[in-house]
Formats: sequence, C-alpha cells, structure tokens
Amino acid sequence: MARRLGTILMALALLVVGGASHVFAHGEAGDQPFLKNMTTAFYDVSITPTEVEVGQPVTVTGTVKVLETWPRTLEEPSIASLVPVVPGPVFVLKDRVINDQTSVGSFFVEKGGIYQFKLVLLGKEPGNWHVHPGLAMSGTGTLVGPGEWVTVKKGAKPFEFPVTLLNGQTIELSTYGGQFAWWWSFIGFLLGMVWMIYWTFTKRTVTNLAVTAQLAVNDDAPDIGLITPRDHMWMNIIAGVTVALLIIGWTYAATSYPVRWPQQTDWITPRPISSGPHLAEVSTNGATYDEATDTFTMKVQVKNVGDSALTLNRVVIGMATFVPGGEAEQAKAGPKEFVGSLAVEPKDAIEPGATKDLTLTISSMIFSTARLIPLKDPQQFAASLLRFENAQGAQQLVTVRSSVVPTQFRGQFLP
Repeated sequence: MARRLGTILMALALLVVGGASHVFAHGEAGDQPFLKNMTTAFYDVSITPTEVEVGQPVTVTGTVKVLETWPRTLEEPSIASLVPVVPGPVFVLKDRVINDQTSVGSFFVEKGGIYQFKLVLLGKEPGNWHVHPGLAMSGTGTLVGPGEWVTVKKGAKPFEFPVTLLNGQTIELSTYGGQFAWWWSFIGFLLGMVWMIYWTFTKRTVTNLAVTAQLAVNDDAPDIGLITPRDHMWMNIIAGVTVALLIIGWTYAATSYPVRWPQQTDWITPRPISSGPHLAEVSTNGATYDEATDTFTMKVQVKNVGDSALTLNRVVIGMATFVPGGEAEQAKAGPKEFVGSLAVEPKDAIEPGATKDLTLTISSMIFSTARLIPLKDPQQFAASLLRFENAQGAQQLVTVRSSVVPTQFRGQFLP
C-alpha cells in the first residue's frame, strides 16, 4: 500500500512539473491591483537596445510618479531606490541617475513627486531576459514598471567589470576576492557539518527520541551513553577551532587591509519636477470594468482653465500606458506589452473656459494579464494619471481616482 501511494505521488509530481508552463513575469501580476494603480504610475519607459553581447550596455529610461492617491493602509512614502528588476544576477548595474542627479543608493520621495530615471545595465549572462524598472519603496516593497525582453548573446571575450579604488588600484569587481570568500565559507560549512553529523548519526539524541524525551533538561545521561565526557571534549575542540578561525580571519583582515573605510550611504533629495502648468481641472464621475471583454470605461469632467484648446493624449494606470492613435503612437509610449489604445469621446478639443464631459474607453488584455483593476475587493478604486496638452505643446499631469463598478465577470453577468 505504501509503495503504491509513493508511486502515485511520484507520478503526480512528474505531471505537475512536466505540465507547468514557463513563467515570464516578475510577480507584478500577483500583486494586489491597488499596489499597482494606486501607488505609482510609470510612463515614457524605454529599454534599448533589446539585443546585446555580454559586457555591452542596456539603457533603461523613463519617469515614475508617486501618486497622491497612495493608500493609507501602506507606510507613507519616504525613501526609495530605483532598481532593475531582472531574473537574478544576469545584469550588472553600472550607472543610475534620478532627475539628472547621480544616485548611488536611495533617495527621498514624497507623494506627488515625479522622478525621471536612467539605469545603465551591462549584460552578464547569455540568455533571453525580461527587464523592468522598479521603485523599491521602504516599508512597501518593489513596485514594478513595464518591461521588455532583452537578449544577451555570448561575446568575443568574457564579462569584465573593472573598478578603480580610491588608492588608485584597479580591480575586477566580478571576481575580486571570490576564491577567498568561497574557501572561507566552505571551511565554516565543514565545521557545521562535523557538528551536525556527530550529533545526528553517532549519538542517541535523535535516533532514540523516545528515551531522550523522558530525561530531564540538564541530564547528560552518561550512564546510557547519551552525552559522555568524550563528547564534551570534542565539543570544546570544535568551539576552540571556531574561535581560532574568527581570530585568524580578524587578523588577516586587519593586516591585509590596514586602511578601512566604513560603508557609505548617500541619500539624495532629487530636484523637483513640476506636473506642468495649470491647464485643466478634472473630476471623475465613476468607472466601470467589463472583465469578459477587458474593457475599462471612465467618465471625467474636464474644465479648460488655460488660454488655448486642450486635448487628452495619454492615460497611465500603474505600469500601463494608453494613447489615442494607431501603432505608431503606441510604439512611442513604451514597451509594447504594456501599451494599449485609448478612445476619447467626444474627440473634439476642449476650448478655453469650456467644461466638457469625456468618456474614456480602454479595451486591453493588459488589465487581466497584469491585474490592474480591483475585482471583488473591499475597496473598488482605480487611480489614473491623465496627460493634457494644449495647442502650444504645454502639458499637465493630473492624478484622478475613481470608484470601479464591475459590469460583467468572465462567464457571469451581474444582475
């Protein structure tokens, strides 16, 4: 019976492993919708080139806004870091710029803040990798932007990443101190294995739990051979070797590196970027989402407070961007997996001083694949970043939040 059960479990395991499809995302689809559409908006993201050799650069540029609709259930945004989100150490981060300032580490952020970024990555491991920018928020986690597939091919020479230290010495950072770190860790691993094997396989502490569980806590039970004076001797030897290794390691570090500098932090406050001149006043009149057709419809009322005609040319929800026009316009908006089409009715521009009710309709698979819209959640809200442009080319970014009413689930109609 046991053999038959084991065979069935093994067959099921093989079936699950063999039938599993490839997973290409980085967990952004698994996040709750409010973590994507209520916290940040990534737009104008570009990842180029999409094919490089080992050691060649890939440049990630774009802009992220920390939305004013940041949920009260999350820790207030204060410190963040722009990071590349890639599947493991397949790239090396060479350079990072936030609002035209070099950012070595983290930087201070605030609600409503706009942050233009540039990340320069070097291809390290050959393969086909999905690359995203991400905003790692203290207390919240990493909020992922749109991604692009990047192919890294083998080059004529292996990966190199030389770095010049303050003393003028140039080292190869990808291999520097690697052998010492490996062997030093291996010695500690061996010491731990000796301790574990000694007490697990040669003593009755584990193999005879029925007996040892009945002994008092401080009873060595030498009369039954549980813990003998010889065991104390060997444990003292192992403890002595451990202390000796610590002393040797400290002495080696002190003599080999007499000049030591504490690890440095460099938190910057990026220069502020304006959302643009005050061109429009916007209020929302609710939104609906049809899951069966992946259609999001939002009604907004826009008042033109500028001195020239105004049009809406972009809607950003989380990491997705939606633009009116054809494929040519969409190609300029960001990675194609995260760009969709936007329909605005009525299409006419809003004249100065006029107030117009607009219906924004977006049909895109992005909503379901990236889980951008909340469904069956306690709070059915979605935030959007609207970009308006006047006849002179001036632009304003406006953040809006709207309640969302689902009109149809997949295979189910609401009454």
